[in-house]
Amino acid sequence: MPTNITEKDKTLHEVIDFLQKEWDAANNVSDNPDEEVYDFYDGMTTAYEHVINYCRHLLGYSGSMPSEVPNQSEDAEE
Repeated sequence: MPTNITEKDKTLHEVIDFLQKEWDAANNVSDNPDEEVYDFYDGMTTAYEHVINYCRHLLGYSGSMPSEVPNQSEDAEE
């Protein structure tokens, strides 16, 4: 389980890569309208696209985040 944004993004990229390969395979089958299972594979490609796009949406900022907001620490002068 990812413990920070960097690990989360790495995991999401791995999922996106896997889904992209699955999408490619399903898309190759759905490109052939003679196949009896055209609708099934066409639906799979649509589902893969939705999940890939959602994973891309979840990719977050991977830089370091400040631990305190300036002038908000207990040591700041009032």
